Amino acid sequence: MSSEPVNQPSLVRTGAKAGLSFAGSVIKGGLLGVVLGGGVFFFYLSQLNGPGNTAARAGGAGAIVALVTSPPVLIAVLLLLFVVVYTMLGVHQGRAKAMQHLVAARGEAVSQRLAGAVAGRIEAMPRTHGALQRTADWLSVDALTKQLAPVLGESKAVRSVVAFVLNRLPLSDMLAEWQQGRAAQGEPVAGEGAAQDPALRALLTRRINETLQEMSTPSRKPLYIALGAHAVLLGVGLWLVK
Repeated sequence: MSSEPVNQPSLVRTGAKAGLSFAGSVIKGGLLGVVLGGGVFFFYLSQLNGPGNTAARAGGAGAIVALVTSPPVLIAVLLLLFVVVYTMLGVHQGRAKAMQHLVAARGEAVSQRLAGAVAGRIEAMPRTHGALQRTADWLSVDALTKQLAPVLGESKAVRSVVAFVLNRLPLSDMLAEWQQGRAAQGEPVAGEGAAQDPALRALLTRRINETLQEMSTPSRKPLYIALGAHAVLLGVGLWLVK
């Protein structure tokens, strides 16, 4: 197994940068929720006495009920929910940015270690009549997390990374491709006489690294969707109170 490069940032420094990125994104999301979400909400409240909202100008208890259940007020409630939406988007963005720091600092080591662990389990799988037989725990998130502990520790974030990679990798297709290649070369597929396969490890390392890059790439698409929905909802609300 390859040794860890000496010029990699320390775990403490990497964790600190990831934590700061996460906190910064959450704060930005909260501010956006308060300023944009809250600002739009209070602006819309100021428009509820417009000519289109007849319940706001009526009197009595019935008028209060009519006002609370009127479409403009329901729109106001939905607009208020965008405070939470923008905050949650900040949390989501923060996780992606924190993972970006993690992948930049330790991605290569994680890919190599995880690829070696997965390859070792594939090569050690039992076989029946030449076909590999999977066991229920042939790839365990817990076991793989422990193997990565010298690189990243055993935190919940590391476990999430391992689970994400295992869920995204097309292991069945990769396993079938590897079996066919080994069989075509007349080499044992698994079990007795099977040696470590550099090609399998290289394939797994590349695919795992691609999966980590995908996981750590922040996307602004959810924010744009939220902004568009927010604007449409505000437009509908203003139309109702005209």
